[in-house]
Amino acid sequence: MNIRREKFNGIEDAMQHRASTAARCVVVSLVATLAACADLPTSPTAVDAPSGALRTASGIPTGRTVVVFKDTASIPAAGLALLGSVGGTVTTSWNDIGVAIVSGLSASAITTVAASDLVAAVGNDRILNWLPNLRIGAAVSDGPSLATDKDPTKARYYADGTQWSMRVIQADKAWAAGLQGTPTTRVAVLDTGIDYDHRELKGKVDLDASKSFASIVVCEAGACADVPYEPQQPGDLPFMDNHFHGTHVASTITSHSISVAPVAPHVTLIAVKVLSATGSGSFEGVASGIRHAAGPANADVINMSLGAEIDYNEEGAPALLEMMARVIRDAEKKGTIVISAAGNSGLDLDAGSLVATPCEQSTVCVSATGPLMQQNFDQPATYTNYGITAVEVAAPGGNASDTEEYVNQDLIIGACSRRASSGTLVVCRTSTEGVAYFYAYAAGTSMATPHVAGLAALIKSHDPLISVSGLRSRILHSADDIGVKGRDVYSNWGRINVAKALGL
Repeated sequence: MNIRREKFNGIEDAMQHRASTAARCVVVSLVATLAACADLPTSPTAVDAPSGALRTASGIPTGRTVVVFKDTASIPAAGLALLGSVGGTVTTSWNDIGVAIVSGLSASAITTVAASDLVAAVGNDRILNWLPNLRIGAAVSDGPSLATDKDPTKARYYADGTQWSMRVIQADKAWAAGLQGTPTTRVAVLDTGIDYDHRELKGKVDLDASKSFASIVVCEAGACADVPYEPQQPGDLPFMDNHFHGTHVASTITSHSISVAPVAPHVTLIAVKVLSATGSGSFEGVASGIRHAAGPANADVINMSLGAEIDYNEEGAPALLEMMARVIRDAEKKGTIVISAAGNSGLDLDAGSLVATPCEQSTVCVSATGPLMQQNFDQPATYTNYGITAVEVAAPGGNASDTEEYVNQDLIIGACSRRASSGTLVVCRTSTEGVAYFYAYAAGTSMATPHVAGLAALIKSHDPLISVSGLRSRILHSADDIGVKGRDVYSNWGRINVAKALGL
């Protein structure tokens, strides 16, 4: 029996019930998903039966509405005619999955559309912060290096023991066996962008395939408009990382191993910017990024170290969640595995009506482990979300507690963008070629997820014909059982083991 599939059926029933209610909006309470369960891909958490008045929406409206049709493989012509008849203009049409994004719909028009037998759900899109609750430690600098591509075991922070995570997951055994990935294996990082000229990442990012879907919304006199987020410095490409998060995540997947060793040293990255320098983005932006990565960008692996926690019983939430589920299922059909973070709110995702998205719809949902004061490296991180219906595997994400002592070394170190604008990491802007580059300590399920994405890339590199389901199974069934014996709510199948997954 598949626990997730039973719960997903419950959500579908609730969604159909909601389709005949009034105007759809979305209320979202977020977690930075900086985060394992059954043998089939994740489905959303169980929901309580709809009852009573629904809450009002939060976030900044984009002025667009997500319309999910009951037909999962097309948008019916009658559906397009309906949208036009109530004043809607289709701005994005994903005909192959039955989703349209529409502008110009009034509240009464949304009510009319939602009541149609052709429509499964309707919800207004929102721009929200998808990176809250990050644990950010210090930024440190490393001196110049003439090397352009090094043995990962010689990377400074691996060699001195700082990168404990690579030893815990036995990535070093894969490196020693010559299993370091291939440039033909492609990993899309959906995030705040990537600093593609950081010395750890220069030449690692396919610039032609990279793209930005990030924007901000400017509202005046009740009217809102999208404004593409401009790079902070002239000459930067639109997917430059003006935050820090995406660059940090990317360097865990692959790098030149100058100062930080990655899981998969020789794979190729694709920067898909779906969040602005504030860590904010829309559901449409994230979904568009998934479609780009699995489609034109031809990614084998998608890493999403981001997320939101949505109460399914809120206005519009079913439409947004169903859109995310459909784009992820479509990516999997195209041969792309989707790996996402569970979130940092310490929530039991088995209980209640909160859904961690996109993690619960993804192929693999990842929780975080890490030491406190460099003790017990496989304990659940104090902040990690958990739940056997949501999480599939755990990976090192670092540990940081509000109540217990910890040190920077308990966190995960990674490259810090030269355009960083996040708090104490602004110092990373002083990076100077031939003098010093900066690296940052951070903790979260965001940091755990790229360890799993890197593993997926290694497996794909050395078994290029493996299917998405085969890849998922390999990751899950090679994991080390940690914590409570057997499958448990924190790590489910266990903490990933690179060497075992590669048959070493």
